[in-house]
Amino acid sequence: MPIQITRYWWLWLLRGVLAIALGVLAFIMPGATLTALVLLFGIYLVVDGVFALAAAWRGRGHYEHWWLLLLEGIVDVVAGVLMFLWPGLTALILLYFLAAWAVVSGVLMIVAAIGLRKLIAG
Repeated sequence: MPIQITRYWWLWLLRGVLAIALGVLAFIMPGATLTALVLLFGIYLVVDGVFALAAAWRGRGHYEHWWLLLLEGIVDVVAGVLMFLWPGLTALILLYFLAAWAVVSGVLMIVAAIGLRKLIAG
């Protein structure tokens, strides 16, 4: 297995560089990144909530716990709408958490790539 991984050490390096770039861009342009995250996640929540509501409606006579799908759908739709109406501090904290994760993850991938590169003979 290590021999197969060492062939693609450069993919680990590339992933690390891209992750760092994403993290740095999020730190440099938090407004644009925050807006994109809020809108995409808000859209996802609303769509997922609508699907959960539809599944609850369709399964109410056949599925004993259909009300859990109903509850999930309601929570998703409400959370999605709140993402559009009040992104605020919660979304900003999410953004900085994501940016920090991307930078740390990228550094770790680069370190792994360098370590794998050292396993290659010649």
